[in-house]
Amino acid sequence: MHHPAPPERNSGNFTLKAIRAINAAILKFVMTIKLRSVGATLLGGFAGLSLTTNIIPQAMEYSGMMDSFSARWDLGGFAVYSIMAWATGGWAVQRVGEKKRGALILGFVGLITGLLFTGVGIGTQLSLLLTGGGAALLYGAIGGLIIGDALRNPPPDAGSAPSTHGHGSVGELRLFRYFTK
Repeated sequence: MHHPAPPERNSGNFTLKAIRAINAAILKFVMTIKLRSVGATLLGGFAGLSLTTNIIPQAMEYSGMMDSFSARWDLGGFAVYSIMAWATGGWAVQRVGEKKRGALILGFVGLITGLLFTGVGIGTQLSLLLTGGGAALLYGAIGGLIIGDALRNPPPDAGSAPSTHGHGSVGELRLFRYFTK
């Protein structure tokens, strides 16, 4: 009995389709991750750590009130709380997505944490509170401007129509059109 042999698969075509399917799956996974929110949260948390280890101690040293080592030593126990508060502030700024409101949000977070940590950790003299709170307010406002502008969500795609508002969208990139075929 003669049975016809099954047609040979074109291994090159099959491999290319498999690679395209894997690439499309990876791309879909990466595009669903909220990388901007994660990045803003991490930046905010690291800014909070920097506040207690560098910004307030340097402000205290530059104002001549105390040396930076003593200020770092006094603020060392507040680093974790600062990271949590500023990470939440960074996330909120990213969600708002505007420079001015971002400066207000992180500036407020900076003012509150600066006053609280300076008052509890270093002292409650008015000059100490003004220095710690003012430095943290300025630091937070600048950080809010940066995060609010750099990590805002892009405008939503309007299908495959070209954008007229000057911002690029993911669907318009040639690379991504390759995976939709």
